[in-house]
Amino acid sequence: MKRTIVTPPVYYPLVLQQVKDHLNIDYTNDDSYLQSIIAAATERAEQVTRRRLITQTWKFFLNRWPWGDIILPYGQLQSVTHVKYKDSDGDQTTFYDSSNTDDLLIDTDSELGRAVLAVGSTYPTTTLYPVNPIEIQFVCGYGANASQAITGASDASPIVITITAHGHTTGDEGYIYGATGQTAANGRWIITKVNDNTFTLNGSISAGAAGTNGTFIKQPVDPLIIHGMKLVLGDMHEHREDQVVGMTQTANLKVATDLFIMKKLHERPSG
Repeated sequence: MKRTIVTPPVYYPLVLQQVKDHLNIDYTNDDSYLQSIIAAATERAEQVTRRRLITQTWKFFLNRWPWGDIILPYGQLQSVTHVKYKDSDGDQTTFYDSSNTDDLLIDTDSELGRAVLAVGSTYPTTTLYPVNPIEIQFVCGYGANASQAITGASDASPIVITITAHGHTTGDEGYIYGATGQTAANGRWIITKVNDNTFTLNGSISAGAAGTNGTFIKQPVDPLIIHGMKLVLGDMHEHREDQVVGMTQTANLKVATDLFIMKKLHERPSG
């Protein structure tokens, strides 16, 4: 079935500094190249897992109403914006949106999100337009991966991070870089929420000085996928000068593929 992207993701699952830390790179000459392989590693992960990693909006088209639920692709369904259909004359009608929620229930908990008919409801019986008459617009992805400026990093163990109205909860994972005062805050952490403006970095030990700078990025993508992407990035960087023709798959790429397959969606969407 036809699928078109409406709003692409703003960020990648891994930021440039995170990749440079992983590869032990402290120079800027390769920054453009690294950005390009971050894009390639993201595409590889999405291809194998059949998921979309960072928040994005899609349109999904069907040629007929399903017998049961409307099953949407890509996993990590966040919301359905609308379900519309065209009749045989090409006139479009809205079946579901934020102001008309009586007929469909949205399931964001299943591996593949779905729109489920409410009890007593039926799909429209209108004769449909012959080409892609049913349009479902939806938002999917593990999260936005947006960055936030740190305004405080305490000289305490565990380290307390201050970000006004951070919006995070206990158990969230994030990555900190650019902290020059409290350098021990840099890296990937699981956090514990203290209040709306502060959280602690689980297991962190102060470097002996407080700080007031750095960037925090919540990283919602499954850690197995992130680890697989790091293996792909390491392999691509190490073998950047190798010939592509006749090149055999390395052990790292095999492990990365195995990790991606562990998170692969096996159920198929409608259509």
